[in-house]
Amino acid sequence: MANTQSAEKEQSGQPTDVVQARGERLSPVAGDWTQLAVFGAVFLVACAVFFTGLGRFPLFNPDEGLFAEPAREILDTGEWVTSLLNYVVRYTKPPLVMWAMALSYDVFGVNEFAARFVCAGSAALLVACTYCFLARYAGTRAAVLGCGTLLVAPLFVGTARMAITDMPLSLLLSAAMMSFYRAFAERARLWRWLAYALVGLAVMTKGPVAVVLPAIILFAYHLLRGSLREAFGFYKPLWGALVVGAISIPWFAIEIARTKGAYFQEFIMRENFQRFTGDVDSHKHGWWYHLLAMMGGYFPWSVFVPQAVYRSLRPEGSKPWLARMRDVTPGQDLCLYATCWSMITLVFFSVSVSKLLTYTLPAFAALAILVALEIDDALKSRSHLRLLVPLSGLAIVYGIAGIGGPIALHRLRNCPPDLNAILTGHVAVQCVIVLMALALYLARRPVAAISSFAFLTLVSSGLAGYKTLASVSDCWEGPLPDMERYAAASSDPIIVFDMRKPGAPFYTRRQVINAADKVALQARLSALGRAYIITRASNRDYLSGIGGCRVVTQRGSFLLVSWRRLPA
Repeated sequence: MANTQSAEKEQSGQPTDVVQARGERLSPVAGDWTQLAVFGAVFLVACAVFFTGLGRFPLFNPDEGLFAEPAREILDTGEWVTSLLNYVVRYTKPPLVMWAMALSYDVFGVNEFAARFVCAGSAALLVACTYCFLARYAGTRAAVLGCGTLLVAPLFVGTARMAITDMPLSLLLSAAMMSFYRAFAERARLWRWLAYALVGLAVMTKGPVAVVLPAIILFAYHLLRGSLREAFGFYKPLWGALVVGAISIPWFAIEIARTKGAYFQEFIMRENFQRFTGDVDSHKHGWWYHLLAMMGGYFPWSVFVPQAVYRSLRPEGSKPWLARMRDVTPGQDLCLYATCWSMITLVFFSVSVSKLLTYTLPAFAALAILVALEIDDALKSRSHLRLLVPLSGLAIVYGIAGIGGPIALHRLRNCPPDLNAILTGHVAVQCVIVLMALALYLARRPVAAISSFAFLTLVSSGLAGYKTLASVSDCWEGPLPDMERYAAASSDPIIVFDMRKPGAPFYTRRQVINAADKVALQARLSALGRAYIITRASNRDYLSGIGGCRVVTQRGSFLLVSWRRLPA
């Protein structure tokens, strides 16, 4: 009878009485109603962080324009297979996120909120997944801590509020990694197939990297755990490949056929192979780039990452290191899994020649798991140095930032004038918050110290982040939508000169002409009789020297010019 009940639990995906036959039960969690209430509160806070004022700011170019506009053109042209940008074929990312954005436009209308809804929703769902995963394997407190770290991580929150593919990819890959872990830990076959389905959707979001990265992570984890043979038998990778292929291959095959192989050359070869092995679009950076991006993007909680990684790779015991790695507790096993997940993601993209800030976002859920487990264990074991040292380090970092931050901002190109005051104020507030947490800790109230630091940092970061977005948007994009709509009200051609603004058709609702330099502008004008020119204010003197140009308006650093060909 007991064996029958255990088998039924395996089939249904419910936790069995053992984890990986190691004789240790899963960590207990709070009662169902309490757990649901805490989960609901965390999810509501996440939605507030990601959705508040989501549609207030214009699209940030070029990143958001590269996805929000192709999604709009899906509805405008009815072309759902081949992506278009400015009504020209765009051979880049697979279309899943743009399909979702197009459906969002259909519900909410074509606007900035609808463009960003998919990504903000993906971030909220990822926080929910992280909560459920941690609550199941580490308890409610660790779950709240892990989600709290994500809600203040600047790179995570900033990307969640942008209409780009990185957050949906992070959701799909992170959910897949959590599903793989649960599947193997509990021998739950349903979660194995769910993981493969999520990988297939991730391929439809970003391409082959969604297969390669999880495969390397799982290989490294099971190699350290000494369970490669068992894992290969359980995961059934050949059947998994069929699931992934059934989801992703049909569209790729149709697109490659329709473009006569051009999509294979441009996306598979250039956007994947060449981007990994060479410099594409001037995105080449040093090996340290993603390390700084990850630690800075997950700050301030990144101060706990080094010790969490160290402890996960150095389990206690007198046996040889590899033997200890193969005989760990469930908590240590989860730490090791999160370490493999986060560090291999970091190393994988650091090896790539072309680098972007958001590439390591799929590792942020793993960082949240690592840090939550580290802090929760430190609180349980009353390990004072494991909390005191990182908090003291934070006080030093904020002190240095308060001194050096204004100098660094002053050197930034196109830095908004009020950004210095916003960030300086935030650093000062954070210094007070850290000192308050240290005082509570020294008063032997470690839970109050961590709780107050987490809550006050969430509030402080939320306010500073929103002000920063408003400041950067007003400086970099603010007047452009109005200029583009004004020009679009006429039938005159619209030229975007000396700027990369792929989001311009989003506001003009029609094709625009791009002129990257003066030679291109003169060539365009020679073929036209009249046009509107949208450009930087720094080009005002040059345009004034072209006959027929009249300045319509200058706002901030942007200029709208009306041009009419003069009679011969």
